[in-house]
Amino acid sequence: MRALLGFLLLLSPLSNAQDFTLQGFTEAVFIVSDIDKSSAFYQQYAGWEVRSTAAVDPQLKQLWQLPANADVKQVLLANKGEQRGYVRFIQIDNLAQQVIRGNTQSWDVGGIFDVNVRVANMIQKREQLQSAGWRGTSDPVSFTFGPYEVTEWITTGSDGISFAMIERIKPTLEGWPNVKHMSRVFNSTQVVSNIATSLAFYRDVLGFQVYLEHKGASKEAGPNVLGLPYNLTTEIPRSVYILHPQKSNEGSIELLQFHGAEGKNVSALASPPNLGIVTLRFPVDNLAALRTHLLANDVEIISQASLNLPPYGQVDMLAIRSPDQTWIEFYQAR
Repeated sequence: MRALLGFLLLLSPLSNAQDFTLQGFTEAVFIVSDIDKSSAFYQQYAGWEVRSTAAVDPQLKQLWQLPANADVKQVLLANKGEQRGYVRFIQIDNLAQQVIRGNTQSWDVGGIFDVNVRVANMIQKREQLQSAGWRGTSDPVSFTFGPYEVTEWITTGSDGISFAMIERIKPTLEGWPNVKHMSRVFNSTQVVSNIATSLAFYRDVLGFQVYLEHKGASKEAGPNVLGLPYNLTTEIPRSVYILHPQKSNEGSIELLQFHGAEGKNVSALASPPNLGIVTLRFPVDNLAALRTHLLANDVEIISQASLNLPPYGQVDMLAIRSPDQTWIEFYQAR
């Protein structure tokens, strides 16, 4: 009761609607079918370590609108030496589940398309993951991106979870001392149905700043990281925006729309308890003010709860959906 009263006080309408500061997401949440297998896999192939196996706070069921009979457990993994870019694995039993992005193409709308990590050796990591049954939208592709030369590979494993793996070729990568196998998660992509609507939501409502913007088709036909047919790469423009509250590529979100390639829409599946990359969690310093601001901008608060969430401790959290129904969470540590 005391925690509930504290949470209601925190969400009182007394705060200034603009008096909040968001940060980039600190973790991505994967709902998986086998948490022990997933944890062991990422420890072996990503080089990540276990940070917490704490019991799940029952209030998560309230936040995720799960029935009382749902059995939920979690493992938090992190890249060694890092205090951000976590991945929280959740297994939910006694409920029917579907894969959010099962049997999808890159241009299919809905859910969280991928999370981005840096890798130290693309050739080696690709061989390892392919031997474990992972497959890519294409072979790794090298390209120039502004002042950078990189190699990127988008690959998908169990539960429809996709990674965009990036190896810096030139100039030498600096400021990432812990990239031994796979780095912390630092960016995440959503394939959207209307780039203008999604941009207005993240930029104009949430206040994210544009870190990078790109529009257009490929200059030459041929291999591409998104798996488009070679002969159509010059005919299908793409709009890409990377956004972050402080205009950084750390805990940022990437919006992607294909213009001229239409597929299915899996937005209706993009929420708990379904399998895949289900949400990103963004810290905020004044959740009450954020809530007031969201409501003033006609953004529905789907749910809210106070829960213990290692490593942050006791947090107050609320959930909303993006224009394409992607489940997004904001939390304030007490």
